[in-house]
Amino acid sequence: MTDSTSNASTSSSAPRAFSSSEMPSEPMVIATDTIDTESQTSKRRKLSDASIRTKLLFLATASVAVALLMAFSGMAINDIQFIRSSKVEQLDSQAKMLAFNCAGVLTFQDETGAKELLRSMAMYPAVEYACVYDEKGKVFAEYQAEGVAAKQYRQVDVNQYVLDDSGVAVRQSIMDAGERIGSVYLFANMSDLHAHVKRYLSLCAVLMIGSLASAGMFAYLMQRSISTPIKELADATNTVKQKRDFTIRVQPASLDELGQLGGAFNAMLDEIQASKAALQAANDELENRVELRTAELTDEINQRQSIQEALETARDEAEAANRAKSEFLANMSHEIRTPLNGILGFTELLTSNSDGNDEATRQEYLQTISSSGSHLLELINDILDLSKIEAGQLDVELSPCSPHDVINQVVSVLRAKAQKKGLKLQCAWSSRVPESIVTDGGRLRQLLMNLVGNAIKFTKEGCVTIDAELDHFSEMLTVRVVDTGIGIPLEKQADIFSPFVQADNSVTRRYGGTGLGLAISERLSSALGGDLRVESVAGQGSVFTLKVKTGSLKSVALLDAPPADALIGTVEEYSADEIDLPAARILLVEDGEINRKLVRIMLEEAGATVVTAENGWAAVNATSKASYDLILMDMQMPVMDGYTAAKKMREEGLTTPIVALTAHAMKGDEEKCLDAGCTAYLTKPIQQVVLLREVLKHLTMGAETQESADAGQSLSASNPVESLVDRAAEESDAEVLTTDVGLKSTLPLENPVYREIVEEFVDFLQQHVADMQSAYADQQYDTLAQLAHALKGAGGTAGFDVLTEPAAKLQQSTKELTPEEVEVNLAELSDLTRRIRQTPQRA
Repeated sequence: MTDSTSNASTSSSAPRAFSSSEMPSEPMVIATDTIDTESQTSKRRKLSDASIRTKLLFLATASVAVALLMAFSGMAINDIQFIRSSKVEQLDSQAKMLAFNCAGVLTFQDETGAKELLRSMAMYPAVEYACVYDEKGKVFAEYQAEGVAAKQYRQVDVNQYVLDDSGVAVRQSIMDAGERIGSVYLFANMSDLHAHVKRYLSLCAVLMIGSLASAGMFAYLMQRSISTPIKELADATNTVKQKRDFTIRVQPASLDELGQLGGAFNAMLDEIQASKAALQAANDELENRVELRTAELTDEINQRQSIQEALETARDEAEAANRAKSEFLANMSHEIRTPLNGILGFTELLTSNSDGNDEATRQEYLQTISSSGSHLLELINDILDLSKIEAGQLDVELSPCSPHDVINQVVSVLRAKAQKKGLKLQCAWSSRVPESIVTDGGRLRQLLMNLVGNAIKFTKEGCVTIDAELDHFSEMLTVRVVDTGIGIPLEKQADIFSPFVQADNSVTRRYGGTGLGLAISERLSSALGGDLRVESVAGQGSVFTLKVKTGSLKSVALLDAPPADALIGTVEEYSADEIDLPAARILLVEDGEINRKLVRIMLEEAGATVVTAENGWAAVNATSKASYDLILMDMQMPVMDGYTAAKKMREEGLTTPIVALTAHAMKGDEEKCLDAGCTAYLTKPIQQVVLLREVLKHLTMGAETQESADAGQSLSASNPVESLVDRAAEESDAEVLTTDVGLKSTLPLENPVYREIVEEFVDFLQQHVADMQSAYADQQYDTLAQLAHALKGAGGTAGFDVLTEPAAKLQQSTKELTPEEVEVNLAELSDLTRRIRQTPQRA
């Protein structure tokens, strides 16, 4: 057969074109039986990769196998069902015959005859077990086949049968004169059925193998007329694919569908060969365009990545700055609120004549207002200074001033603060003292106040030393502030001069302050022509070195250095006033005996009737038996805590106001109490004025209607002065009188009732601290944490607020398992315990 040709047409889907030098000059016809290539489609499934011959053989044999399998299966199922039903009928007939024969022996109770009848079942190998039951259902006689182990056979109702894979069980009634006098039970296994199935399967296997062999031989002879032309076409296709030679043609051997396929294959090759040149040109042009566009996209992607990285960096910086400023604002809010509360609170005391017209008390209130105002002014000045520094508008006024006078002023202001903590504040000159230097005296004083104040704040024991030195040649004044405080880790020292960033936020929380002092000081030192540096070792103390320009010293007199100076002062104390309460029944729930007694006395002296409970469980029982106008609930108690008790009371329908009393004052504690069902929240140590105000508010609200209560809440919210006074009394930390003799309770000890409470607390404190030391020695940290928590609230309640902070630190360090901090806090509590005294200082 000669090759057929057709007009070439352009095809966009043709493969890469070849140049004219790659193509033979004339079409070439090859014998397809000489092409020997292997299949390149290894990624397909095994059956799909098989040859047509294999697929045809598999199709023929698989079809025959499926047909035979279905036929044999159908016959097997039908045969097995027939045998099973026949087996049931046969065993049922045997049971009926046996029942008929056993009627007489059962009537005469002939057990030997019954066993003989049952033994006749031995002629049936499949019967494993047979028995005769009397009319009461008891076994009268039984038979067990030899070689079969005894087992529990399935029970069958009378005149019924059960058939399963293990065998067949039947039971027939034994009748005599129309009455049932017993029954016969037979059980036969399926061994005969299984033997029949094995024989049947063996026969089927032989027939199936022979049928498959015959079918495979016939399919092998018939498939050649189909597989040979297809193989020739596949070989030609693989040759074209491998050699890229589109002159190859096939020779169809018939006019059937395979012959038509061969002709179409030749025509397709003709079209592909004609379109190669056009396709090659299009490919070349497309490659040029792709290269150009790829270069453009690469430049654009690089630009976008740079912009994205810059945006992410700016976002991270903004988020970090926002977080830092949020923390700063929260800290600053607390710092401002504390002196403001003191000012408003003591102002209200003066306006309400709480001083009892006592001039000494009035002066004490005024001094407290003055000191709080000064503290508030310092905070505001810090904020303003930082704002000016951030805006680049900080101005300094250079004028002659005495550096010795500036240092003395700082020592005079801070000596009381140092004495209160039991610290020595020392000042010395390492060189001669210039009579004056040219600098901003106010800014220099502010610098030293920040540095010395920080040193006192972060020093628990030891001393704070101010060492001044003049370098006459470089015209530089150097002031070193040396302390024996907590120190600063090396990796944190770079952060302490950054605004809004603290070296350790926990230090700020423990010691107070805004954290702006050092940031402002560092910038002020630069404005004064010098710098500020720090050298510190954690746990050993710090040395802050301040240098400022002195201006020209040519005509300045140098004086001899004065001796070191250090003074100790005292701090006055104050007490809360009283409020009269309406007649009311109040339930006080508190596990601490001293706290319970003190709060009860406070309330009873104000006119209330108080019932006490030691834990939440007792409180729930008390509210179920009697009604109360108000409930004061400690939240940390054994047996059942306050949170659980409040929830249970609310679930039982109790609407009485519940005021939470807790030593926890962290963020989220108030929400936790309110979520548990409490109406209000007070922190320990308990301040009498705060407690009585809160009780009075809720007792008054409880006597009104719900609409009046809502109106009262709106009025309270609209009165910021009263709100601030209440918050001041709640958040203020009462100062404790520290003298050479010891520590005095802030309660009015001239009152015998309060004196008794304090005496009981002192006895309790001695044993309590001893228990804490024993718990620490035995490494019972959970017990130590519980003891510290109890002391944290009890100490302030008894008027010894000085115990609250060390007890809280001890509890925290115990939870964090930091032995060094635990030992320090225990030692501090032991020292405070030794210093506590009960004798009042003034009437």
